Amino acid sequence: MATYKLAQLAEQVQGVARGDAELVITAVGGVEDVPAGGLTFAEDARRLQEALASPAAAILTKPNLTIPPDTGKSFLLHPMPRLAWAKILALYSPFQTPEPGVHPTAIVGAECELGDEVSLMPYVVLGERVKIGHRVKIYPFCYIGDETEIGDDCILYPHVTVMPRVQIGRRVIIHPGAVIGGDGYGYVQHEGAHHKIPQIGRVVIEDDVEIGCNTTIDRATTGETRIGRGTKIDNLVQIAHNVQVGEHCLLVSQVGIAGSSTLGNHVILAGQVGVKDHVHLGDNVVVGAQGGVSKSLPANGVYWGTPAIPHREWLQVLAYLYKLPELAKRVEELEKKARSS
Repeated sequence: MATYKLAQLAEQVQGVARGDAELVITAVGGVEDVPAGGLTFAEDARRLQEALASPAAAILTKPNLTIPPDTGKSFLLHPMPRLAWAKILALYSPFQTPEPGVHPTAIVGAECELGDEVSLMPYVVLGERVKIGHRVKIYPFCYIGDETEIGDDCILYPHVTVMPRVQIGRRVIIHPGAVIGGDGYGYVQHEGAHHKIPQIGRVVIEDDVEIGCNTTIDRATTGETRIGRGTKIDNLVQIAHNVQVGEHCLLVSQVGIAGSSTLGNHVILAGQVGVKDHVHLGDNVVVGAQGGVSKSLPANGVYWGTPAIPHREWLQVLAYLYKLPELAKRVEELEKKARSS
């Protein structure tokens, strides 16, 4: 694992070193697990106190927090310490990048185009006429269907399945077990049976998207299912056929979005949110955990509950809900008085 001096880390993240700038940082860790001599991270006053009590030799924190004198520790000051922490963790990552090259067990179909410094690891399968950009890394047991295009600097981790005619932009990360471009869930009833509607569209994943483990994004019936630039999708998310997800959205684990629904930009769906088909969520909408979206929601709102309603209204509903036993008792007493009078 690489080591850096505190001054070097400050330069990397455009922060300021205070204390021993020549201190060699051999490891990084949270306040609970940082080893002696390591660097830890404190974003607020409470965490700073915990970091000061830890064995860390240096602490990454905000410049506006009060640091006691004579702590015996050095500091790396940054106005956005969480962002700086993310960059530092990447520097100390123990995971090795695969070397460029095509493993002998990989299968490359006819008329495929591979960019420079591509890594195809054991048992990767490329269909026909697949286009792979520069510096793409595809880990073992991935399948890439015919006529799929993958942009520069993408990473596909083991057991990712990308079905035919999918378009993936640049710097996309897809985690193990994800399936991109499986058939949408479309059937028509006739004479008591369900008849499959062929799904002949495609999926488009724009630049800088990240897709979590075992997430599924279905191909469109016709046209396309599209995931906008910079969107981050957690594990176990289901995105149905013809869904349009805007830019820089956050979809947390177990979200389900039904067919032909559309999300604006910067939408946040917390864990287990369900979205009905053919509805639209405006820009900057936030839906709380386990919310059920049954109709379109205007932009810039925070919603909660099933069906999802504005958060303030939901808090009022909860307040009344917890009073129901007391209210029921009072109604019962009033009914008794009415009968006895």
